[in-house]
This record gives sequence, C-alpha cells and structure tokens, in this order.
Amino acid sequence: MQNPLWQFSLEFYQQPHVADFLLECQDSRGADVCLLLWASYTSACGRQLSEESWRVADRGLAPRRRMITSVRHLRRLLGRIKKHTGLYAWCKRCELRMEQRQIAALWKLNSESWPETRSPLELAGQQYGLLQKEQARWAGLIDAYSTGGRAALENATTTGEHTGGGSPEPGAAP
Repeated sequence: MQNPLWQFSLEFYQQPHVADFLLECQDSRGADVCLLLWASYTSACGRQLSEESWRVADRGLAPRRRMITSVRHLRRLLGRIKKHTGLYAWCKRCELRMEQRQIAALWKLNSESWPETRSPLELAGQQYGLLQKEQARWAGLIDAYSTGGRAALENATTTGEHTGGGSPEPGAAP
C-alpha cells in the first residue's frame, strides 16, 4: 500500500493550510479527502484527468467512503466525550488505514490510460461546488508544495529521513 500517491498525501497534508483546506472541503462540501489528494497529486504532476476517470474513482470509492465516514463520526463523538480513550485511538488508526486503502485504489486507477482532458481541480470543483477562488487557493497550496515540499520530500528520500513531525492523517480531523 506504499506508493508515490500515499507518500505525496502524507507530505502534502502536512504543509501549512493544506489540512485545514481539505477538512473544510470535507466538512462543508461533503468532499472525499482521498479524491482531493489524488486530484492534488495529479495536478502537481502536471497531468489532467478525464471526466470518466473521475466518475470511476468516485463510484469505486463510495462503499469504503461510507465506512470511513461512519468510523470518523464515531471517532469525533468519542473525541467530544473523552479523547484519550483506547477506543478513540483505535478508531483513528482504523480511519487512517481505510484512507490508505482508498489511496492505494486511486494509485491503481492512476496507472490506467485515460484521455486526459480536464484539470483535476476543475473536476473536483465541479463535483463539490468549489468556487473559483477556492480552486485558486487549492492550486496555490499545490504550487507552494511543489516548490518547497517536493524538494524536502526528495531530500528525505535520498537521505532516508522523514520530513515533518508526527504522523499526518489525511481526512482525520480532531
């Protein structure tokens, strides 16, 4: 389940303002953070997607997305009651593992050949109702990562070090 998309997701999610943006899209627009990370990765790589590939990804992830959402709701409820319980930590780990499986599925889809005709940010924006200013903010976060974060990631890969602190968790809001 380790793949370049997963590594990108972990590194990108740690960048300033990225988690806030993705979680805001998740909580206020019903966006799938894994799809947003895939769109971010594709955009950072300078690629486009087809509407068909986006639909296939969205439909393919739907069953697990519902499970992730259920675990997230339970985790958030437990967090409001008492965050430092074993059950809360277990839910958090489960949510992260399920998201990693979503990313692995998207990585497999990423290797398939599709006609690349649209910006991934536009496709996500269309599905989740993101305004142009929100898409521009997102593009700015990707650009900031591409100019700074990617260099740090490449350095960490060659030196064997992991950049950033803690263990990032895409989609896992407190």
